[in-house]
Amino acid sequence: MGDTGRVTVTPPPPYDDSRRTRGGPTAAGPRRRELPARLGLIGAVIVVLLIFTSSSSIRSWWAHRVHDVTGGSWGGDYAIGLVIGLLPPLGVLVGALVARRRKLTGAVRLARMLLFGAVAFVVTYLLSPSPAHFLSQHPSTRVFDHTAPGYLAGVFTGAMCWLAALVVAALKVRSWWRRVRARHGVPPRPGTRHDGHRVIDV
Repeated sequence: MGDTGRVTVTPPPPYDDSRRTRGGPTAAGPRRRELPARLGLIGAVIVVLLIFTSSSSIRSWWAHRVHDVTGGSWGGDYAIGLVIGLLPPLGVLVGALVARRRKLTGAVRLARMLLFGAVAFVVTYLLSPSPAHFLSQHPSTRVFDHTAPGYLAGVFTGAMCWLAALVVAALKVRSWWRRVRARHGVPPRPGTRHDGHRVIDV
């Protein structure tokens, strides 16, 4: 009986870190690191584009093009402005469809959606005056009032629609997250409305 109770354990082989550079399971790491650099470069190009076009005459040119299409019709101007105002969410939707067609998932799919949405937002910015220019009655605003009178109303309506949808979506996500925390027994943070205690400011 002397040796019948012995158990032989063979230690695992030492970890070979060189697999990271030989196409092993972690070979996909460099591809993940390329994504932020690419997005950073695109973001820098967008910022430079916004700086150089914020005071240009592109909005005046676009106002006259809208007038050429609609002939000064308020309804036509409003319809074009509505589409321009809704470009950011439409860009996100197109990005989601492209990512789905290419079978992208996870962070790559989200990055593709945000990229398309950002490009669409830049287009909206270039083809309509900024809120600061609108409030200060900048010449880039007055040219639309005289050339395409219904355009800015359409842009404003479209922008307010997707901003309202964004706020509703954020509230829905917040409510969902609270239900998930409650389901897993995570107590609410002190001072919130759902921690079981009333907070009275004196």
